[in-house]
Amino acid sequence: MLHVFINDGGFLRWAKEADTASDPVPPRTVWLDLLNPTTDELARAEAMIGAPLPTREQMAEIEESSRLRVVNGVLSMTVTALVWADTDEPRIATVSFVLAGRRLVTIHHIDPQAFLALRRRATHGDLPYPKGEAVLAALVEGMVDRTAAVLRRTGIELDAINRRNFRGRTLRSRGETLDDSQTLKRIGHAGHLIGKARVSLASLNRMLDFFARNEGWSAGKSTRRWARTALQDVTGLDEYAGFQAGKVALLLDSALGRINVEQNEIVKIVSIITVLLFPPTLVASICGMNFTAMPGSDEPHGYPSSLLLMLLSALLPMIFVRLRRWL
Repeated sequence: MLHVFINDGGFLRWAKEADTASDPVPPRTVWLDLLNPTTDELARAEAMIGAPLPTREQMAEIEESSRLRVVNGVLSMTVTALVWADTDEPRIATVSFVLAGRRLVTIHHIDPQAFLALRRRATHGDLPYPKGEAVLAALVEGMVDRTAAVLRRTGIELDAINRRNFRGRTLRSRGETLDDSQTLKRIGHAGHLIGKARVSLASLNRMLDFFARNEGWSAGKSTRRWARTALQDVTGLDEYAGFQAGKVALLLDSALGRINVEQNEIVKIVSIITVLLFPPTLVASICGMNFTAMPGSDEPHGYPSSLLLMLLSALLPMIFVRLRRWL
């Protein structure tokens, strides 16, 4: 799918009439957004910039030399974006930015939220982005803001888990139950989301550093200043994500430790109850033997005496357990 955006009097406007046309893209084109492009759409974009675009296989490369390069004055940068962060299966998707002069071409196969938001805003034609570098800055800032929002929301989620499950000196109230499996799932999902966010931030960090160095590419002074500022934001977010990853590890260890302690308490209670029931059972087994020459079988108070002995044999171990503070 090809989306064509043109410079309309200094503002970015979505030229939807040119999206499906077979003619060359308009000369005022500033940004071409390719979502799962076809061969014809790639050919139209390559004809505009006069250089080949990265293929899907090339976008999947992880070497920095393959992702960040300048060929014949055309700057090609590939990063990973965090997508589907609001679902149970967050993913990272590769996005390529190809900057040729004042024109930008983006290639992606999953639509990041920042691209969707910018396309919606460009429908009204009131965005002051007259050249490709400004569009690139807007898209990268949108990706960074989206990642920051996800990390902030994940931090709130981790705080909620911490407050509900680990209350410091305050013990769980009697009768209160917690779904430990759900807690572990929430912690695991948060860790998975933070890991995806850190992968995206690492790629953005490398791209912005490459862009700010301006090696082989004549970027404007304001653009380089923006790249350095955005690089500081990405570095700070990566440090915050590292802090959140450490918090996930601490919560996971604490949750597993608490579950282990609670299971040990249950096993201890069951073991003590078994010990307390053993002496009365032994008395009942002995007194209940059905032999002909059973001693005391003719005693008139044998039955109540057996009951009393069973009661005492249960109370004495219980008193001993209470004195030792095992329960």
